[in-house]
Amino acid sequence: MKRHEQRQKVFQLLFQIDKDLVELNACKFYDLYQREMFIKATVDYYIANKESINEKISENLTGYTIERISKVERNILRLALSELQAHNSPVKVVIDEAVRLAKNYGDKDSHRFVNGVLKNFAVQNEG
Repeated sequence: MKRHEQRQKVFQLLFQIDKDLVELNACKFYDLYQREMFIKATVDYYIANKESINEKISENLTGYTIERISKVERNILRLALSELQAHNSPVKVVIDEAVRLAKNYGDKDSHRFVNGVLKNFAVQNEG
């Protein structure tokens, strides 16, 4: 399974467990979570660091709260920050992949919003 497909599955899993409405083991793609190391590590990182990830997203929002942004955008941002921190992936790759997911799953301008938030995060965390 290619890394892009794995990121897509991480996003889909995070989307399902958003607000703890569905248990992880009841999610679609749970079998992939158990089988694919990247998926498991990224989802587990988010679950273990949920508060700090959400706080970092909130710090990079202007005029919004994390609860006010769309569920798609919120979970793409969670995926991106979790991947950056859990895997030390290249920032440019993570941003490009997040924008790609936002174009596929989000509203008309979701990709611009996701790109802006992640670029703000990247600038604040350089060095």
